[in-house]
Amino acid sequence: MAKTYEILEALPTSGPMYIPVTEDGDPYYSTGFVVRFFKLDGTNWVANFRPGIIGLSSVFELPYTRNILVISNGLCYLMDPGQTEPISVFGGQFLKSYETQDGKIILEDYTRFTIVEKDGSHWHTERISWDGFDEVKIEGDVISGLSYRPTDGYSSWHSFSYNIYSRVRTGGAYP
Repeated sequence: MAKTYEILEALPTSGPMYIPVTEDGDPYYSTGFVVRFFKLDGTNWVANFRPGIIGLSSVFELPYTRNILVISNGLCYLMDPGQTEPISVFGGQFLKSYETQDGKIILEDYTRFTIVEKDGSHWHTERISWDGFDEVKIEGDVISGLSYRPTDGYSSWHSFSYNIYSRVRTGGAYP
């Protein structure tokens, strides 16, 4: 399979102008998360992604499509490398990512998880935590770990599990 992207450390100092990619189409002139995309015709273009609020910056190729999931400081952009406009934008505070054996991407924020399907569609779990997770593991179709609850008179961690296929939660800190 041909190369579809390259993460750059900075905006290029020569060549064609980068294209700002934002969730609302507004211009963005600061350096964000910079990715070079390679089109099917052999040409390329450089995207400067406006970052989210906090968190993860990464790129994932989605199986069975040419689409790329770009995460810029917690904000997700679903991109076709041949197009300069995002297919969709979501999130803003994703902190960690996990990949399942069947090609799903699981994104963790402070209160819940977002599951990105192999085709780029996504959905959110119900809220599981008041403010954070620890010891998160993905085993088969189950997300498990500890979720934080600071509001029960003392700070405490509560175990949880969430089945991403049946969408059933057990335990957790959030009622």
